[in-house]
Amino acid sequence: MRVISALLFIPLYSVVSTNGYALSLSEAPIQQVTLYPNSAKIERSIPVKAGEQLVSLNGLPANFDIGQLQYQTINIDVNAVSHQDSALNKPAGQESRQLKNEIKQLETQISAQNAIIQAAELQNKFLTNLNAGSGTTVRQQAYDAYLAIDTATQRKKELQQRHQELQQDLNAIGDHQFNQRSLKFYVQAAQKGEIKLSYIVPYARWQPVYKAELNSAQKQITLTRMAMLSQKTGEDWHNVKLILSTTQPQGQVRQVTPEPWSVNYNEPMPMPPVPAPSAAYSVAYDKKRMRDNTVEVEAVAPQFPEFEASELNYSAEFRADTKTSLASSQQQIYLPLKTEHFPVALSVWVIPRQSPQAIINAELATLNNNWPSGMIKLYRDGDYIGQRAWNNSQDEKLNMNFGVDEQIQVKVVDLLDKKNPLNRTQTETLQKQQYVIQNLHNYPVQVRLFDALPQSRQSQLTTQSSYSIQPSSSTWQGQPNINQWAIPLAPQQKFELQVEHLFKYPSKGHTSGF
Repeated sequence: MRVISALLFIPLYSVVSTNGYALSLSEAPIQQVTLYPNSAKIERSIPVKAGEQLVSLNGLPANFDIGQLQYQTINIDVNAVSHQDSALNKPAGQESRQLKNEIKQLETQISAQNAIIQAAELQNKFLTNLNAGSGTTVRQQAYDAYLAIDTATQRKKELQQRHQELQQDLNAIGDHQFNQRSLKFYVQAAQKGEIKLSYIVPYARWQPVYKAELNSAQKQITLTRMAMLSQKTGEDWHNVKLILSTTQPQGQVRQVTPEPWSVNYNEPMPMPPVPAPSAAYSVAYDKKRMRDNTVEVEAVAPQFPEFEASELNYSAEFRADTKTSLASSQQQIYLPLKTEHFPVALSVWVIPRQSPQAIINAELATLNNNWPSGMIKLYRDGDYIGQRAWNNSQDEKLNMNFGVDEQIQVKVVDLLDKKNPLNRTQTETLQKQQYVIQNLHNYPVQVRLFDALPQSRQSQLTTQSSYSIQPSSSTWQGQPNINQWAIPLAPQQKFELQVEHLFKYPSKGHTSGF
């Protein structure tokens, strides 16, 4: 097998005419597809007969970088490769072809309605100028003409609405807009051989989607890995070997070299205050963020390929055990990858400074890299809680929040929040609060209370904190200055904690954060 990594492309007009044969895409089908997060590698095989000098492959979508085309040869040599793109007979997947055919039929029907309207209008014009004939007959003919115009106009309106809807669906796929590409291989084939092609196409992607089901009674999480697949490449994938990879191929790789580091200092310039973002902007941003993070799950066929995960040096792959078909369309397909069960430690998180609500949390061992980051849907005891973006970090423990525990009551009582001037140049602010946590369940609950120590960014601002009960730990996931208390609460039991924070700072200037 001969592997070619640097291709020689030559223009068609400079090639001497050579006898050869042309292949359609069905004669050189796709053998394997490696689907990346934002692209796909297509691998197909071209058979070469003994004695052939020119082999052509026609009908490819012209949506891939020809400079990244790779090929391997078996039993033959390739002297040169050329390509030609054409806007005629643009390739498209089956769904796009069906939509285009329906649109053409609708355009024919709309033209027929236009013809009916024009003929009836012409008839009315003729009847207007008619001086002879029965008045009753003329009136009936005029009535029939106006009725034909009204009926055809209504039918035309319905057809145009349907035409607009189909055109929107076709534009959503978009693969009909790609030009067609033909490849020509100038070969020396003393015997029967083969050319194996691979190229990277855009408009294809996969992303991990997870389903986490918490069984609080058994203290267990069932994690199901799923893959959302979609492709609009202009070519349907029929019975291909499918690989899902977490690698991100790059068309251009930037060479990184060490660079000198220069620093500088400039006298401060008075800056105008930055206006706070408007409510309209915040709402629009939240809507966009919700729209970007939302994944709508569609129904899928009952037969799924099974995927086997393998961890590589720099990425993870999931290989299907059976061949898969995926049409070029606007639909998104969800395939299950694997389901696993994990024991968890349940607790209720209380962070009074951030929220007055108690959060149910499940803690489990860190997962390996075969769980790439993605959207995760959360279920608690059979009820759907919601979804969020999930990052599989390599922390000591993995924590998943499963919604609010309404039976854990959290109150924050302000005992004192006082600002006093010590002198003309110094001011202090004292915050004194009481946290009251009560378990309203009829069973004991393990509560974890968190309270961060304020950290000053300027030496002029000093802080001092004290608690009525000392914390069991002062770090969280390697982060210092985050105090926590492990509190077992019996049914109806209360826990109370008094917190004091003292801030001292110059009287002139502005403070923030407290």
